[in-house]
Amino acid sequence: MAIINIMAILVCILLLSYFWKESLVEVIPVIVCGLVLVLYVLGVLHHLSWIDGISTMCVIGFVAFLGSRQKEERIEIGKACLEQVKKPSFITALLLVLVVSVCVSGKVVTWWDDVNFWATDVKSLFYLDGFAGKYGNVAPEFGDYPPGAQLIKWWFLHLNPQEFKEGLAFAGYYIMNLSFMLPVLRRMEGRNVFVMILMAGALWFLPSIAEVYGYDGFCADLTMACIYGGFLFAVTQKEGKKDSIYYTRLAMYLGVLVLIKSVGFIWAAFGLVFLCLYQKQQGEHGGWKRILAVFAVPLLTGGSWMLFCLLMRRVTKTTTTAVKYMTTDEYGFSGYTGDFAKAFIEAFLRSPLHKEKSVVIDMTPLGFYLCICLLVFFFYRKNLMPKKQGKLVLGYSVISGALFYGIIFIAHITIFATETQYLEAAGMISSIERYGAPFTIGTLLFLANIWMTYGEHLFLGEKMSRFMKQYGTSLCLILFVALTAGYQTGYHGLIGYRKAVSEQLQERAEMVDEDALLFLEKLQVLGTRNCTRVCYIQRDDEPRWVKNSYTNMEASPISVVYKSLNLNDAQTDWMVQEIRASHAEYLYVEETTADAAAVFDAIIAEGDFNCEVLYRIEDDGAQMRLIEVP
Repeated sequence: MAIINIMAILVCILLLSYFWKESLVEVIPVIVCGLVLVLYVLGVLHHLSWIDGISTMCVIGFVAFLGSRQKEERIEIGKACLEQVKKPSFITALLLVLVVSVCVSGKVVTWWDDVNFWATDVKSLFYLDGFAGKYGNVAPEFGDYPPGAQLIKWWFLHLNPQEFKEGLAFAGYYIMNLSFMLPVLRRMEGRNVFVMILMAGALWFLPSIAEVYGYDGFCADLTMACIYGGFLFAVTQKEGKKDSIYYTRLAMYLGVLVLIKSVGFIWAAFGLVFLCLYQKQQGEHGGWKRILAVFAVPLLTGGSWMLFCLLMRRVTKTTTTAVKYMTTDEYGFSGYTGDFAKAFIEAFLRSPLHKEKSVVIDMTPLGFYLCICLLVFFFYRKNLMPKKQGKLVLGYSVISGALFYGIIFIAHITIFATETQYLEAAGMISSIERYGAPFTIGTLLFLANIWMTYGEHLFLGEKMSRFMKQYGTSLCLILFVALTAGYQTGYHGLIGYRKAVSEQLQERAEMVDEDALLFLEKLQVLGTRNCTRVCYIQRDDEPRWVKNSYTNMEASPISVVYKSLNLNDAQTDWMVQEIRASHAEYLYVEETTADAAAVFDAIIAEGDFNCEVLYRIEDDGAQMRLIEVP
């Protein structure tokens, strides 16, 4: 079915390009959004694999559509599609997508956040064929994290349904990000192979200017940045487009943006503000109903996910903390507010956004912010856009950047108040770099689109060579990336990572201790197609919350909740309440020097209680019984 699924995507891209009269690279992100939304519905229905049938219907429908057309129309469609396929923009995009997919095929999960949630959760999707049921999410502390990017990773994993391959998930992650960057290529002219290769490289390295996490992990902030930047540019591209096409694209972008990460609504709100300002500036007073329709889509997708999480009892510890900040006086501002402010200011003014040296320029957050302001001012002075548009882009970029950094700072003295690693500039810059990506990379992508669309008139003078007239805008973008990119980061994420794969797998294996290995062995009887939760009672002799995350990833799609207890101090009635609070269907107690039988014999169904045995929990609310799983 892998071929059918790929064919269906290509068919949809070609047909949408034909009917919308746009280049293939412009419609690719729209198709990606459509795929996310379709998979989202299927995930809720616990039937992600139904995409195979939908893809088959798409291919059959395409054949039937062509068969129903007159010969002349079939020829016209064929010529239009062939013309689009032959464009330098699509050839460059195809080259980039294929190279990235092949090169990252050997990547394995190493980033802590991936172990904690992103990789563990997508593994659950792969095996369960949809979202986990009630109390079944495999990362209990991150239950309401949205699934948008996860669904594209699943689609790539589904190309090889026989085996869970982490490299395919990475391919899905990178291709999703790149799909929203591909419209930068839309105005490419000529088929100079050297320039095409350099442009493909520029797109890959562009995020490394201000972000590093996305090159070795599933950083959702980078995905939000790519969608947000694409949305801002799409807002400015109304001329010559039907309202149905223009607003559909915007609605789909925002509908997916809020499904990438919980804070996606913030960037969606900023995007909507920009859309409203743009409409007002253009004097389109009749577009408010359409703007409300655009607003309704992210409200529907984001709201439906929140409702799903409420029904399935999925919650995130940061969400809980944020709610308590807003609704109670349990939390105040951090006692380290002054230290956070000092670290933030030092990092903002002096720390480079990426760790290694660039060829020429290592930009700090302040330097990057000033660079954005200068670029927008240059665009405005050179009339790259109509005066009104230029003034709007200039004002919005300056003000939104200041607001974004203000939001990041407030988050550190409230929601992240206990995260003491941010008290030093070295830790704070990592946070600014990551959480600031929607502004830094998103705005940079927005400006790159503006430059590639409107910058060509700067190279049309009589003294300009034919080569510069054709490739001047592309070469300037390539030069900008070349002077500011983090080459080590980009190279390591694409190729260099291979040297450390064996070592990384060994380090992961070492994080799963002997107790956890025996536990995982006992879980095998439950299989990988059932959504269930296990309460794992551990000794309290040492903190194991880090190692537990690695055990969770290995146990996925089975959900595991941990309780570190000294059973010498436990009473049976209290233990029953603890087990009930875990909402688990199974119980496992690891070997302990305490007298576990004294605690559990009263609720064992038959025989004596034994540690290192998996028990099924039967509980009618009045009485609990433990039944050994054979």
